[in-house]
Amino acid sequence: MRKFFHISYYAGEPNIGKNRLLKILWSYAKFSAMVAEMSSINSHYTFQYVQPEEYRFSHDSVFLARQVYEAYAAQSVKDLNGLDLCSGCGIIGLDFLFHCQNNLGEVPQQFDFLEVQSVYEKYFLENVHRSGITNSQLRFLNMNYAELLTNDYLARYDLILCNPPYFFSGRGKLSPSEFKNRCRFYLDSDFKTLLNAIEHCLGPQGHAFVLLRDLQEHGWNSFAEARKILSPQMLLKRLPDIRGTGLVQISRAT
Repeated sequence: MRKFFHISYYAGEPNIGKNRLLKILWSYAKFSAMVAEMSSINSHYTFQYVQPEEYRFSHDSVFLARQVYEAYAAQSVKDLNGLDLCSGCGIIGLDFLFHCQNNLGEVPQQFDFLEVQSVYEKYFLENVHRSGITNSQLRFLNMNYAELLTNDYLARYDLILCNPPYFFSGRGKLSPSEFKNRCRFYLDSDFKTLLNAIEHCLGPQGHAFVLLRDLQEHGWNSFAEARKILSPQMLLKRLPDIRGTGLVQISRAT
């Protein structure tokens, strides 16, 4: 962001008073907070979701759904098989489908929603009802993504959307809530297995869009780590960040 204030205040340099300096700093802080809030406004409203009170999704999810929809808006999507990986109550996949149905008049023929925590299923089913999505087979898969590493899921999906946990056990403060911790931390599996599962079940012409957050305080560069894990034949492309969180596109080299 461009700096709007140039501030210099040195002992013996009375070009600006201390009170004036504090006012400028306070104004700049309020302006920064306003910009941050504006970056969180969802200008493409879809429907009223239901979700657990204990852990609510961030706008990263709805912005990811819209960005991927815009990437597919110029082509037919009706023959796609899709997967919302680490789906929670289904916000990313359902938002993507909503945009497709309302703007393209068609939706992928099938979309799976994989989530390890069974508590989310009732919220997912209610969100399916509220979304009004039709002509697509929607399935809630209550399973660990490690279970994708079977022949049943080999090259199954043309499109994968994923907003996974961002934190690792031992690299962040755990909540007293096990439910919250399983949402935010890699506890049920790990980062390597996540990427191996994506590579395994991504079709020959498929694309995966994954939100990845760096943990600078722990020296963790998510893009570099992902590149180490994925096979050489997999392409890894950086896309514009979503609210400061990295977004990558994974596909197979042709």
